[in-house]
Amino acid sequence: MALLITGAMGHVGSALVRQAVEAGMPVVAQYRSQFREDLARSMDGAIDWISCDLSDAFELGVLASRSDIEGCIHTAAVPNDRLARPDPLAAHRSNVDATAALLEIARRRGWRRFIYVSTGSVFQGETDFSKPIREDHPTSARTVYGVTKRMGEMLCSMYHAEYGLPAASVRISWVYGPPLVPRQRDLPRGPIPAFLREALRGDIIREPSGGDFAASFTYVSDVAAGLLAAYRAETLHHDLYHLGSGRNYDTAAVAAAVRSAVPRSVIEVGPGTQPWTTYNTMRGPLAGSRLRDDTGFEPRLNLEDGIRDFADWMRERPETFQ
Repeated sequence: MALLITGAMGHVGSALVRQAVEAGMPVVAQYRSQFREDLARSMDGAIDWISCDLSDAFELGVLASRSDIEGCIHTAAVPNDRLARPDPLAAHRSNVDATAALLEIARRRGWRRFIYVSTGSVFQGETDFSKPIREDHPTSARTVYGVTKRMGEMLCSMYHAEYGLPAASVRISWVYGPPLVPRQRDLPRGPIPAFLREALRGDIIREPSGGDFAASFTYVSDVAAGLLAAYRAETLHHDLYHLGSGRNYDTAAVAAAVRSAVPRSVIEVGPGTQPWTTYNTMRGPLAGSRLRDDTGFEPRLNLEDGIRDFADWMRERPETFQ
């Protein structure tokens, strides 16, 4: 029986597909429109790539008619406020309507588990950025992205409570790592991919501000491993989990890790939080023991090791930073 991974051409989705097939799991890999043949060819295993617009009832019905799907990890989404803000209705269709439709399919077909990939962006009213945020902390979503993702969480909780569907939300935060290396600075991604690409290219990095920004960066392979652990767990005792290191790293720590991974790189950053808070609000790190208690999973790589691994991956593919 196959695992449906939505958003399978995306950052987290593609890492999930890779780890799932490496674990011997057959995968139905949904993507919307852009098919990256080089990415697909880099993976070996039982993968059925299917193009499907999850907000289209007919296309989703065709996908759902597959009898071999037994569960889902739902990563597909409008992934940040830079993309969500200009078209809130499109964000609602992707982040809310498609999630509701998939949950109803899961209920009707009796899928063994539904994991909804959510975000720390449901916390947007925090003032103490050093205080860890646990799963039972009240949410404070205000933006298009944060609100629509919180609505997806509420739908999962409702299907879990009302229908006994084994559905759970897993919040992730500030994911970085292969294969995502934007050619231009993508502010919602934070400073890691930008600094690393520019350092490997030999650029001198002198930023007028940004040194006071901090976030709970998590390496993409750890994110994928944690989501798979939640999906494969024999029992989940909660409908909401946090996946992260439980600590924030400031831009000085990011710069130090990049300098360690790329010797002789020059990175100087002034005070302030811009530009990294252009589309994001700072918050405390996601924390909690639920995922560890129910699955045994804990993130493997700290910031320095993750950035070093990312740098090594990029060095093997110089086209990613040149």
